[in-house]
Amino acid sequence: MALAAARPDADGRPLRVTAAVRPALLAAALAAAAPAFAADSLGQCGPVDRPYEAIELPAVQLRRLGKTPLERLGVVAFRDGHARAIPFQIDERRGRKVALADGTEPLDDDRPGSLDPDDVLVFMVCDAGERKDGRPLEAALPEPGPLGAWREIEVRDPRTTKAAYAYLVVAEKPPRTATRYVDYTPGADLVSSADYRVGLVSALPTYLALLRNGTPTPNLLDGPRLRVHATLLANLADFSLNEREGKHRLIAWKAGPVRVVRRSRHYVSIGFGIELSAGVANTYFYARHVYAPGSLKLPFSPSVFFRDIDAIGGADGRDLRGWRYHANGVPPVGFAIDGHSSEEESHFAANGNWFALAERERAILFAVRLSENLAREIPLHLVYRDDASAPFPPEEVPGTVPLVGFQGHHIERLPGGRYQFALHIFSLPQFAPGDEKDILRDLEAPATVAVTDAGSG
Repeated sequence: MALAAARPDADGRPLRVTAAVRPALLAAALAAAAPAFAADSLGQCGPVDRPYEAIELPAVQLRRLGKTPLERLGVVAFRDGHARAIPFQIDERRGRKVALADGTEPLDDDRPGSLDPDDVLVFMVCDAGERKDGRPLEAALPEPGPLGAWREIEVRDPRTTKAAYAYLVVAEKPPRTATRYVDYTPGADLVSSADYRVGLVSALPTYLALLRNGTPTPNLLDGPRLRVHATLLANLADFSLNEREGKHRLIAWKAGPVRVVRRSRHYVSIGFGIELSAGVANTYFYARHVYAPGSLKLPFSPSVFFRDIDAIGGADGRDLRGWRYHANGVPPVGFAIDGHSSEEESHFAANGNWFALAERERAILFAVRLSENLAREIPLHLVYRDDASAPFPPEEVPGTVPLVGFQGHHIERLPGGRYQFALHIFSLPQFAPGDEKDILRDLEAPATVAVTDAGSG
């Protein structure tokens, strides 16, 4: 569902939007661009059934293809003996950073338009197919023609040991497809796929809709909830911070057929030179998966100044009555979200690194992964509040229906250093309690990739 109608300002910078006009802007952008939606659904998976995972293959592993012009590259996969072009993109890099050419702080590749050793080839695991037969590769291509070179790429599921294959080809007219799984409208900061839409203001998500037969649900999200409460030593003072008191802005992006990459700058300080979050974050949007890695940098332990620090990271639903909440410690049927806190819900207390919000056959699965040093110091507690009469300001719509997320206690105990974390959000078109287990296991054991054969035309 491409939103091709909206564009950045004439100077190339994204439009600036205030909270007061946010709902009207999103509604207008969606209405104006609705006829242009063009993102394609992810099809049936090949031998490796992982619809939420993408492959990132460093170009250095492609063996002697350095300096190849990017327009000469194509990727094909075989199904039932027939080759077809599949969506892919080359994410050019400057060192460890993806080169994002658009935005107020663009990062251009040092050799744009040609394959460098630090670039990565990106395609969906789901699109990889069967291994080709013994015929020359060019004879099996949809549009036969001379090949300059080709590489066989093996994708393997470490849990099932099943393998699938894709073929990178170099040609004057390489096989390509117009299929794309995601699209991006920078003027509205809106990401679209066939499964979901996410809209952001000041680099924070304020709009989330799922799609059923091409029709979006109402906005499901009141906004993110990032809250910190701290007490100074000797109880000298208490203070709290929320997501709106930080500085957040979109600085660069890239919209490819496999993923949209957004780069944003964030800064939150609690004083005394202590930075709870600082730096640049990259967020990756795929057909059914959003991946947001991040880091926490502490120049020294907060315990030097603070007796206690608690933090909540989560989301406030916008009237999800009729949905159900699933997580560790919840009854098998889940908690019914109805805007009223039952006795069982009010006494809910559990640790965990995932939860799901389900409605009819659809669900949204949230999972957090922490670096070993962070998980060892700060176990995650699940947050769930279903109470329309209990506001959690600042909000657009008062009430928590529901508030969901994770909480960390005694953050002041962290030693100085750098800590890594990642948020994964999955759109599940079919869901039953327990389905999350395979997805979470796949996160712990990602598919492996290797170049297993090569040739030239």
